[in-house]
Amino acid sequence: MNTAMFGSLEIGRIPRIVGTLSSFDSLNRVTNLAEHACDIVEVRLDLVGISGDWPTKCKSIEVSGTPVILTLRAASEGGKSDLGSNERKAILETALPVVSAIDVEFKSGLADSLYAKAKALGKAVVVSFHDFDKTPSLDELSEIASQAGKHASVVKISTFITSPSDLKTLESLLGENYPVPLCVIGMGALGTSTRISFPCAGSCLTYGYLDVAAAPGQLPALRLVEQLRKLLPAYNAEFITRHQNVDHV
Repeated sequence: MNTAMFGSLEIGRIPRIVGTLSSFDSLNRVTNLAEHACDIVEVRLDLVGISGDWPTKCKSIEVSGTPVILTLRAASEGGKSDLGSNERKAILETALPVVSAIDVEFKSGLADSLYAKAKALGKAVVVSFHDFDKTPSLDELSEIASQAGKHASVVKISTFITSPSDLKTLESLLGENYPVPLCVIGMGALGTSTRISFPCAGSCLTYGYLDVAAAPGQLPALRLVEQLRKLLPAYNAEFITRHQNVDHV
């Protein structure tokens, strides 16, 4: 089984729930996830803003025992960042020493150099692909996953679901074998169920929100935790053990 590490948290053997933060106010308040609403925090810096002291806030979450993914999503893939590639690369490089992982778009062309720097620091890189209009063919998605996996710790594929056949395409993608863990998500009303069903079928990550939804069809992170604890005994057992250990630190 292919695995990766986000800090001390193993990715790939059982699914992990990523809770997304979309405002600086939320980032300022969520330094200790006492409510156990997720396994990993994603800080959407394109929504939070780059002007505040986000490195210190991210480090505080890491110190509390929860790994952080720092994402500076480009406007071309549904984000709010209009910065040029060099500016975004510099910010992501700044984040590497203080977070467990960064997210970089497959289409950006930045994954190669950022992955090398992350690997040298013992950090992880999520290489992501998004299509907010449709679900490409299985052949196309398989090729994207294969190419992205060359410079990634985890590959994330997220596409818009317009029909049941799109769901079948993503299910087939999950059934293939890649050298790194694969996260697959269906967006939109027809894709909402995949945020629970796909982790049960092998998707290494599923994303929910901690404050407001950051993608079409996204569910609250706490709801995802509740559902996976019911559906996956292995997830529930490790969740209990991990959080008991944190509680007694």
